[in-house]
Amino acid sequence: MAGDHVITDPEKMNKYKPERKRLRLAHFNYASPKHVYFLTLCANSRRLPFNNPDLAKGIIGSLNYQRQKNQIKLYCYCLMPDHLHLLLSPDVGIDIPEVIKRFKTFTTTLSWKLDFKGKLWQRSYYDHIVRKREELLKVCEYILDNPVKNGLVEEQGGWPYSGTPDPLLR
Repeated sequence: MAGDHVITDPEKMNKYKPERKRLRLAHFNYASPKHVYFLTLCANSRRLPFNNPDLAKGIIGSLNYQRQKNQIKLYCYCLMPDHLHLLLSPDVGIDIPEVIKRFKTFTTTLSWKLDFKGKLWQRSYYDHIVRKREELLKVCEYILDNPVKNGLVEEQGGWPYSGTPDPLLR
């Protein structure tokens, strides 16, 4: 069409790509064990891979492994068919991005062994720093109520892929 211009030079094309939105606070210490984080990780392409019981058990096993290796304190979690909610703190010497990187790498490799193809997780994740004791309790209730709200079980505690492994208050 007249007036249309197609950019074919890769250097010029990069100028027109929108900058990726920063998801983490620029100067925040994500390695502080004094903070508690509410995290949500979503399955890639909003598939339902966690309906597979072997994969679901492996994901929960990976979280427990990180607890046993003193990488995290896991206060509350719930693995839904297409996403995972976590309420956790990192232990000394490891930051949240590293915890999530290790977790995603291990669980994606596990999924491939179970004949899944491609990426298991979306590229990033949602994080929220929980600041107050009352908010901790509300977030944990929200996490544990997720399967009830989605009609997967009738009452909290009936979902096999949720729990509160570590005491909520230190």
